[in-house]
Amino acid sequence: MIRTRFAPSPTGWLHIGGVRTALFSWLFAKSQGGEFIIRIDDTDTTRSTDEFCNSITNALASLGLTSDKDLIYQSKRFEVYIDKIEHLLEQGYAYYDKAEVTDKTKDTNLDIQYENRLNKADNVIRFKNPRDEKVIIKDMVHDDITFDPKTFHDVVILRSNGIPTYNLTSVVDDADLGITHIIRGDDHLSNTAVQINLFNALGHDIPTFGHLPMIHGVDGKRLSKRHGAVDINSFLGDGYLVEALINYLVKTGWSHGDDEFFTLDELLRLFTIDKVTKSSAIFDYDKLNWLNQHYIKNKDIKDIADMIMPYLAFHKVNIDDRDYLENILSLGIDRDFNLKDIASGMVHYFQEQLTYNLDDFPKIDIEKSKTILKNVLLKIQKNEFKSKEDISSDIKQVCEDMSLKFKDIGPVIRFALTAKLKAPSIDELCFTLGKARSLKRLNDFYTFIINL
Repeated sequence: MIRTRFAPSPTGWLHIGGVRTALFSWLFAKSQGGEFIIRIDDTDTTRSTDEFCNSITNALASLGLTSDKDLIYQSKRFEVYIDKIEHLLEQGYAYYDKAEVTDKTKDTNLDIQYENRLNKADNVIRFKNPRDEKVIIKDMVHDDITFDPKTFHDVVILRSNGIPTYNLTSVVDDADLGITHIIRGDDHLSNTAVQINLFNALGHDIPTFGHLPMIHGVDGKRLSKRHGAVDINSFLGDGYLVEALINYLVKTGWSHGDDEFFTLDELLRLFTIDKVTKSSAIFDYDKLNWLNQHYIKNKDIKDIADMIMPYLAFHKVNIDDRDYLENILSLGIDRDFNLKDIASGMVHYFQEQLTYNLDDFPKIDIEKSKTILKNVLLKIQKNEFKSKEDISSDIKQVCEDMSLKFKDIGPVIRFALTAKLKAPSIDELCFTLGKARSLKRLNDFYTFIINL
């Protein structure tokens, strides 16, 4: 059985590139009836926190990327690693060496429930890398990659503070868990070469590796905070839909013809590792926004209403009329890219009293606007608001009566109803707001400008 893993370190928030790695690993296993395992690489006990760990596992779960086995924590397996290091020492594959400066750092948070049998003051233990044979990585993404043994150095596998290092712990865990395929970033290529030697020294089967090219920003540099949000919690917190994020991340470095949109079932049927590109992927925020907008527009309004509630609550908006909320969503749902922005742009629909700022309406003609508002109020207060068409007809009649074009009247009415110049059509606005709200807002703005 195929078995893959994802092994995040809980020393920070989960990077979007890490999510893509987890997703590709999950898809590779699940598309072939295999298992996906999450391992927490928390040997860095000074920087690893429960907060980061919970954040990572919760984010993965929200994306549907759950482990088929109980979570494995490296911090609970130190005794296993020590046994393996002892074996390497006995077989002549490891040796003591004077500690480097970086290895002398004391871990104040260390709480290891074993007697460190191997500790020798001011010493580390190094793995004796073979120098007589090339290491060839038969990579699933790239062509075969060859490492000259002369370029290897003897890596530290146990620091002087008693902490085993990544290369050793990763190999031991992958072997114990029966991991058959390891999919990770190509920044691990040099680690992979060392780990292959460790697999051999410990007498374990070597997994098949696939190294994903890194994700870059549109400037060609490695994706970082200078490009915008980079951790998965930021995207989820801003209201990017799970299906949009999954769709976009899969498309970042993988393709299936010219298709843009995939359901999860389709991805499980279509995904193959050989279609992963060999070159660096570009993270295009505009493309993600476009994709998320597509999924929002095509989602049931009732579902969007459920999801947007927390964002409206942040703005202290209490929803006591669900139908009104859904009607408002139907007005502007295609104008914003995520739920956070949609909610922010909706707040004014629920305010009892709008705040008008004429700096937002720099070209307003005050005297003409007074006349327009007066005539609109006189006309639509007799309207029963039974249809958008009736409202539209009344507005057109005002234009005729005043010998004005709609472009002269429209901005004034729209600003009165929303305190914004950009808004849905006036007939839709009035019909959705209802007669009472519409008349109040028109009156409020009229009062505002006559008192200037």
